[in-house]
This record gives sequence, structure tokens and C-alpha cells, in this order.
Amino acid sequence: MGRAHMGDVILFVCGGAARHIISRVSESPGVPMVLLDSNGDSSIPLRGEDVPDIYLDEYESYALAVENRDEIRARLRGMRVALIFSVLGGWSSSGILPVIAECARLEGCSVVSIAGLPFEPTRRDKGLAMMNEVLGLSDRMFVIDVAAYSKIYPDYKVHRTLNLVATAVSFSVKNLSAVMDGPFFSTFSKKLYTLAYTTGLSPSEAVSRAEDASAFDVDPTYGKSVVMVSSRFGTAEREATFDAIVGLTGIVPDIVTRDDAEDTRIITFLPVQGY
Repeated sequence: MGRAHMGDVILFVCGGAARHIISRVSESPGVPMVLLDSNGDSSIPLRGEDVPDIYLDEYESYALAVENRDEIRARLRGMRVALIFSVLGGWSSSGILPVIAECARLEGCSVVSIAGLPFEPTRRDKGLAMMNEVLGLSDRMFVIDVAAYSKIYPDYKVHRTLNLVATAVSFSVKNLSAVMDGPFFSTFSKKLYTLAYTTGLSPSEAVSRAEDASAFDVDPTYGKSVVMVSSRFGTAEREATFDAIVGLTGIVPDIVTRDDAEDTRIITFLPVQGY
């Protein structure tokens, strides 16, 4: 992937569940955002003249997205990276996401997916079944397990958990976009990662907690973790963080310094086996 800066990155929020999550956070993801939902507010109206105001299945959503392919491509023109946030297992996202990815390829964009796995068991099973398809459409894919946040924060109510997931997604988009200005693919050398966002913990404890938030097995042999830390961290803090993470988890981290100075906010990316 060529060098990109945040002006070259665009975020597509794909489907109703993703739109509801992203609407929970007031913090801007720092990049242009396009909402694509066939059953609600949408930056591009995915609705034909004869389509009633009902929830559509993935085939109808796909057809509407195809009808609006020129407009989707117009939003992508001049961009280098298309970030796609979706919650896997929903009808709209299942139909719309492949069209966005196809349009991105036609416009010469790299595709980076951030995918949520939902609470509800049936949709979660469908989401897990969709992962290989979405992975095949993506240059890199980052999975956030919504249900696993209840393990990290067992005292949180559902709405508070969703607020935390929304913050995690927005903060991850902002910081992934920032590192796309550098060696993005060599930093994220694997194709699939699970991500966790934590606050008020040391980075080593955050990595350990991120293991609990993973929908997948985590093992040091799978490769490096990527831990994004505050710009307040100097060389000594980074080295101490590296040693603490290896000592606590056995996982070798790549410590990446963010632009912001908020040292209680930590994002952890763990590679998933086989990818």
C-alpha cells in the first residue's frame, strides 16, 4: 500500500447496527464518514422508488447498493484507503459491504475492514460464518467482539457496553488512519487481528485483558501484538512496556506511539491464528 494520510482515508459505516453504534460516540473518527444503511439515515439513499420502509434482506440491500454504485465510487475517488465498519450478521451489512469493497478496488483503494461480532446468538453465528468472505474482500481486517466486552467489564449494563464499543471503534479508526501514513502493512503483518480498547490500565495489563476480549485463541506463536500508546511515552516507558507485556503474556509487542497524549487510553491488536 502506498503512503496515505488521513485526508486519503474514508470511513464507510455499513448497515443499521454499525450506524447505531457509531452514533453513540461524540468523538469524531477524524476522517470523512459515509453512512450506508438501506433502512435508516444514509449518506447515499439506498432506496428505490418502490421499496417500502421495511427492513430489507441482504439480496435487496445488495441490489440497492449496486444501483448506487456510481455514487459510492464518487465518494471513493481520490482516496487511498477505504475503511469499512460493519457488524457482521446483519442483513443490510451483508448485502452492502461487498459492493463497497468492489467499488473501492475499482477506484484503486486499499480495503481495511473493522468488523463487530454481535451479542445475539443467531446473528453472531451468521457473523462468524461471514468472516472468511469479508476477509477475502479486505487487505486487513480487525474484529471487535461486542459480547466479549461483557467479560472485560462484567458490571456494565448493555447500553454502557455498547457505548464503550462505539468509543473503541471511533478511536481505532482515528489511530489506524494515522498509522496508514507509515509502514501500515509491515506493522500489521498478519491479515486478521482482534482488537480491544481499555482505559485506566497499564499497557501490559491491557494486553492481558485483550486476550480475554478475543473471540479467538491467542498464542505468542501467532505473531506480534500491536499496542498503541500515548505520545507521552518516551523511550524508557516504551522499553518498560515491552518488557512487561512479554513477561506477563509471552506475546512480543510492537509498541506504536499515537498522536494524542492521553496515557490512560490503550488499543491492543492481537493476530488471529491461521491468517
